[in-house]
Amino acid sequence: MSEQVLRRNVSTRSRTRTITQIAMLGAIAGILMNLEFPIPFLAPSFYQLDFSEVPVLVGSFAMGPIAGIWVELVKILVHLVTKGTMTAGVGDVANFIFGCAFVVPAGFIYRSMKNRKHAVLGMIAGTLLTSVVACFINAFILLPAYGKAFGMPVDAFIQMGSAVREPPPYSSLMRTARSNSLECR
Repeated sequence: MSEQVLRRNVSTRSRTRTITQIAMLGAIAGILMNLEFPIPFLAPSFYQLDFSEVPVLVGSFAMGPIAGIWVELVKILVHLVTKGTMTAGVGDVANFIFGCAFVVPAGFIYRSMKNRKHAVLGMIAGTLLTSVVACFINAFILLPAYGKAFGMPVDAFIQMGSAVREPPPYSSLMRTARSNSLECR
């Protein structure tokens, strides 16, 4: 009888610890999501960089891919409560979907053998999956949702997103290379 009580207490403590870790990592990720940095010279001003996936990835590596999904959800909720949304919720849904597409395969691959090689392979697999998922989700779900939310045609969003610029050293190097290739002909 005492063994059953002891096992139940250990199980309860373990569950409580996992929930606490998910909440803490989600809160840290939510705060990091609020600290967004523009990408100068490369992209339009609405493209921003944040490091909020790092705690989510840590959670997925430490507790498994399902915990990574929960950390991602807590991150989005913290961000919505602290900063709100400028995208009618569409950007937050996109962030959740793409974050899960990144951390779930990384967590599964790392879980098979916990070493640096599998962590890197997991992140590569997550990056590839995120790229594929982003192509289809953006084209068929998110861009039409943005269009409905803001009353604009989808083509307007595509034009804004395709305004990616080359960095100054790269663009001058490319101009030089192009002019040299034209002179050689």
